Amino acid sequence: MRDNMRKFLIAIIVIVGLCISTSGVMAASEPTIVLDPEEPTPQSTVLFTVTIPDSETVSNVRLIVKECKEGDICFTDSFNESMTEKDVDAFEVEITLKHDTATYIEYHVGYLNNDVWEESDSEKLDLKIESNNGNSNGGNDDTNGTPGFEFIPFLAAISIGILLFRRKRF
Repeated sequence: MRDNMRKFLIAIIVIVGLCISTSGVMAASEPTIVLDPEEPTPQSTVLFTVTIPDSETVSNVRLIVKECKEGDICFTDSFNESMTEKDVDAFEVEITLKHDTATYIEYHVGYLNNDVWEESDSEKLDLKIESNNGNSNGGNDDTNGTPGFEFIPFLAAISIGILLFRRKRF
């Protein structure tokens, strides 16, 4: 009985010792991604700056960007750009967004760290959609491009209503 208790205590001490010795090992910090401008518009040029802490062992940093529109529909021609080292722990690349109908972008970084490929969490950023005030439709935010023609179906509906009303009276 004492022998079993002694083996059990030794096993507990070894397990607790292993847990304590490995708790000091922390995962590398997540890269931070900064965009300039902070609120890009569709088809604008964006400078991506990525900071990877303790990047002495990091190489082949790549930025992956997808342009998407409402309904979670992403365009197939995404970006997979190699980033150049700007400063210690900082990498950057400039891209020009392609699609005027894109409403948001999804982006993340991938890099080689000690010969192991790692990727950051994907981030989503809504694009700043400029209103079409000042366009040829008289500042109206209508998207059909035919200002004033809503009036014609309205007149037709009133005319039909009057004709039907007159028939019922007689």
